[in-house]
Amino acid sequence: MGESQKDSENPLNIDGNNFNSEMYIECLLKCATLRQVMDKEAEVVTQSQYLQSEMQTLVYENYNKFISATETVRKMRSDFQIMQEEMNKLSENINKITTFSSTISENLKDSGTTVNRLCNTRQLLDKLQFVFLLPTQLNKAIEENRYMDAVNDYTHAQRVLQKYGSQPSFQSIQTECSEIISDLKKTLRERLLTPDTTASELAESVGLLRQLQESDSSLQDIFLTCAESRLQQHLKSLSSIVDNVDILEWVEKCNNSLLADIGIVITCYHDTFQNKEILPEFADKVMTQVFQLFEEVIKKPENTGTDILIRGLDKFFRKLQAMSEIISSDSVSQKAVDVVVQCINHKASMQYQIIQTQFKENLMKVRQSLASKGTESADLKDILSSLQVHLMQKIQASLLDLMAFLQKNLSFGLKPWCGKAVADACWTVISETLINISDMVKSMASLQASNNIPFELLLVLAKLCLEMQENGVSTLHNHLLKLLEESSPGLTVGNNDTSNIMVSLSTAAQVALDSEVVFIGQTAAQMLRVSVLARDWLRAPEPRGPRAVCRRVVETLASADTAASQLFPTSMKPSSDSSRRTIWSRPSSSFSPISRIFSERIEVFSPAGADRAALSNGALKVALKALVECVRLRTFSRHGLQQLQVDVHFLQQRLSCMGNDERLLNALLEDALSSAQIRCVDPQLMEPSIVDIICERG
Repeated sequence: MGESQKDSENPLNIDGNNFNSEMYIECLLKCATLRQVMDKEAEVVTQSQYLQSEMQTLVYENYNKFISATETVRKMRSDFQIMQEEMNKLSENINKITTFSSTISENLKDSGTTVNRLCNTRQLLDKLQFVFLLPTQLNKAIEENRYMDAVNDYTHAQRVLQKYGSQPSFQSIQTECSEIISDLKKTLRERLLTPDTTASELAESVGLLRQLQESDSSLQDIFLTCAESRLQQHLKSLSSIVDNVDILEWVEKCNNSLLADIGIVITCYHDTFQNKEILPEFADKVMTQVFQLFEEVIKKPENTGTDILIRGLDKFFRKLQAMSEIISSDSVSQKAVDVVVQCINHKASMQYQIIQTQFKENLMKVRQSLASKGTESADLKDILSSLQVHLMQKIQASLLDLMAFLQKNLSFGLKPWCGKAVADACWTVISETLINISDMVKSMASLQASNNIPFELLLVLAKLCLEMQENGVSTLHNHLLKLLEESSPGLTVGNNDTSNIMVSLSTAAQVALDSEVVFIGQTAAQMLRVSVLARDWLRAPEPRGPRAVCRRVVETLASADTAASQLFPTSMKPSSDSSRRTIWSRPSSSFSPISRIFSERIEVFSPAGADRAALSNGALKVALKALVECVRLRTFSRHGLQQLQVDVHFLQQRLSCMGNDERLLNALLEDALSSAQIRCVDPQLMEPSIVDIICERG
């Protein structure tokens, strides 16, 4: 502001008020060159021409405006003269009209009084005519079912009849009207008790009876009784079509019939009676039956589809929200929320039941596939991958299906309680599915011997449980959090304790592994038991090679080891060379009972580990321990002992190549051979070289 004021006061400012042309020219000649002076001259000339042109334009415009204003003033002057003349004429006319009006009023003063008296007489005659014709009008209205017109006419004439009813001319009319109204009351009461009466007709009848001065207490009882009877008919009708229509049709019929009538009944009750204490109890009683029917509807197989279930539920919930405002009952509003939550939980229950059923079907196909292959080795990794991928996809699809309840266009989709219910239901699908599968695996493992379940399937199920424990649960949990964030940002899973799932999966895997180990071990043990107990070892011939049962035992244990190697890693380190010595290369003192007392005890039925070596060693312990116990029940000749020596050497050679613990293997075989040597009548073993030759020939 200060700078602009200084510029305007500067005598060298060509646009300022204090401009001094002589000082400006003198300063310009001193400070500028000739070229700059000429340019400045050209600039000043140009600006002067521009300003002169603008000034001429403004002068022309102002002149045109002045001319227009002059013409307008001239025209207004002539118009005002015409208007003045018209106003004068109008004033004269008004004066004449006033004079004429005064003259007419004076002339008609007596006639106006007569007209007023005649009008009053006419009105009185109309009233008398209405009263005299009232019985006829009432009968006609009742015959035409125009009960409201009849009641209105009677209440309109009732004051006149009460005032002049004692007069002889009105007494008969009053008596006849009273009889007609008495019959009308009976008709309205019969109408209330008729089952076919609609809710609107019911409300109309109660309102007319109240206008006819019926007591409120009796009308309340009749009204609620008739309304309940009418609503019970709707309930029976809805109950009869539960099995015949889908949820959309049922909800549409329920909204348009039962719930609409409840709204009419409650609204009429509010408008008619002042006592509102009975109403919530009456409404809750009816709505409880409605909710029970709806629970039956959602459990029908044809209503399990997510789209049709959500559409029907949305329509039902919207109607219930409107009903809760009419009824003014918190229980109805809370029950509407419970219905939505119940539908979500029912859908979740259906989801994990379907997953469990499909998983059983897949297991049956795998079982049939394994049984059809016979001795051929199956690709267990491919089977495991197929089962795991199918299970994960089904669970993830179920979670995505439940997210449909959080759609923004639904009346309950954005409610916090709905988001929490969906989150809990999704976690229930995950937990219940995995726990049910764990229970299924444990059940199959416990019934493995009686149901002839392939041991390969037990290995696959055990590995599946371990994989789900390590990676599957966390993957599903993260997937659920992602879906919740996309559908309802900020929503999380409330109860996501995974300890029960982990324990259940771990227990199922352990039971399946133990069952597989026991099955393979007992299968081999049964072969060895029969071969030892059924043979007469005292009459055994000279050994020519290992017995056929030893080859079958090796094949059984080898097939189990091959199957385990596809799914489980090997953690056993190779044994030292000292453990590879043949049993008979050890000193004879190692076979003595004293040395066996101090040897390391072998736990036969210890829990199986989740690796190849542990599974092989577990089956090996069961089989060879049975061999030891059976050998202790028999007596051997020299050739019988030597035959067992050949069998033991063959087993040692073949089983040591499978990755078994050679210390464990040698200890059990040593125990079997030493027991036979103790039970032999002539305990003479063959030379190791001879045994090698016999085994090679065999």
